[in-house]
Amino acid sequence: PYSIRKVFLLSCALLLGSLLVEPSSAQENRPAASPHDVWQVPRSSNLMPHFEAVNRRKVLYVDGSPFTALAAEIPWWDLIYGRYKETETAYDNLYPAAEKMGLNALKVPVKWSMVEPEKGAYDFSYVDHAKAMAEKYHLKLVLNWFGHYASGDGTIYANLTGNLYAPMYIVQDENTYPRAVDGNGVVHHNVVSYDYEPIIEREIAAFRAFMQHIKQVDAQSHTILMIQVENEIATFGVDRKNPKMWRDHSAAANKRFADHGFTDDLKFSAWDLSYNWIRRITDAGAEIYPIPFFHNYVGGQIAGWMVGGAPGEDVQTYLENCPHISFIGVNSYFCAEWRPDYSCGMESDATVSELREPLARYRVGRNLPAITEINSGVTPITSRLAFIAVGEFGAPIYAPWALTVSYPESNQPYVLGDGTLANGAFALRDTYSSFRKALPQIVYYSTTDKLKVFMSQSPGQRFSTKEDVNGSSVTVAGGEDGQAIVIHPSGHEFLVVGYRAGVSLS
Repeated sequence: PYSIRKVFLLSCALLLGSLLVEPSSAQENRPAASPHDVWQVPRSSNLMPHFEAVNRRKVLYVDGSPFTALAAEIPWWDLIYGRYKETETAYDNLYPAAEKMGLNALKVPVKWSMVEPEKGAYDFSYVDHAKAMAEKYHLKLVLNWFGHYASGDGTIYANLTGNLYAPMYIVQDENTYPRAVDGNGVVHHNVVSYDYEPIIEREIAAFRAFMQHIKQVDAQSHTILMIQVENEIATFGVDRKNPKMWRDHSAAANKRFADHGFTDDLKFSAWDLSYNWIRRITDAGAEIYPIPFFHNYVGGQIAGWMVGGAPGEDVQTYLENCPHISFIGVNSYFCAEWRPDYSCGMESDATVSELREPLARYRVGRNLPAITEINSGVTPITSRLAFIAVGEFGAPIYAPWALTVSYPESNQPYVLGDGTLANGAFALRDTYSSFRKALPQIVYYSTTDKLKVFMSQSPGQRFSTKEDVNGSSVTVAGGEDGQAIVIHPSGHEFLVVGYRAGVSLS
């Protein structure tokens, strides 16, 4: 008879067909696993968060085990400049909500303006508070370093209250820290130029202090897993399709453009921002405390020959120029019809092939594709893509944006104002809770022929799919957006994770 390790959710047990399953009492009385048990995947003696080469690819290890950050992001705009200490607890209700949702990590933005309120004076109280809250609710942290934010107008501030990213001393001093100039010759006060040394020197100093503090407070507990360095890098922000906004045209930038023989604005942005700015920041951070650093891009295509949806976001160039960037994730939003204001006109019925497409497009060079933002409404897209991203691509992080904001769908937040769960939170809880029953095994065997993901081709369909999994025939049938991961490492051993599906092995 086959031996199967059952991984169940109490609320949505996987139905097992054509299998003789041991009763729970027999499983409870089974002797402890031997050192050669196939389910004891290789551990690492290095307990720090890091990547190791496993099964011919990179695998994130945390506390010695293969790991994926099953996360969601929290906002930042309720942390108000001038009242940072007073507003420090604005998102405290999201930590217990995240634990109830089955997350193992939270993605938490940390604005440079909070870390360095005065030039050369550092305050890490918010970092310490987030760490304490995460530990209280059994969560890890992925910290987002926000010195530059390109999802709206301007990159160092959108306003001077909750959306102030660079410190005020930089915002107020345009002479010392010159601003970027667009292709029409317009100087943008809220867009700094990274072709002048003073801004880069100040950010490097702040980032080094930030990493030094993390090393000091977290080197033993390893609550902080990774650092996202900046956000959706672009030169001027949201106006991505306007060629006049594709690079900085300041005097210093024009000189570098000419001196290095560039003729293409997008290629110049990628090279200039990565080599002169991000490389130096991440090199400095890694010298202090070498946990993984990563980028996130918006996942569109400005030009047909470039991966990445914002000017300068060229995956291969960033990977070549920034050796301490571990991977580049994609912020992939699915919508059947985008309105002019980038809101979603109707829900997308993305097929499996459409869900795979952005991940496959980010499989560039040494990159390990990941989902750093995804729809956060009631859509089944998020749970379906999670199985593909984690199971098929071995994503080191999966993180909808955000717990209290549903995007691109509106008014469907995971967590309500009083901290209760709502809308798509329950589907994400089913997905994350099932993964966590066997996360080291899923991560270790993902991308190999020993693991297969099963689901309907389009949302809501009933399905029955037969696949060869490492030499054995496996059939999975289900409906109501049921899905499963089947792992077959060797012999007659199988591990099955999922919900609303039946599985037959032969």
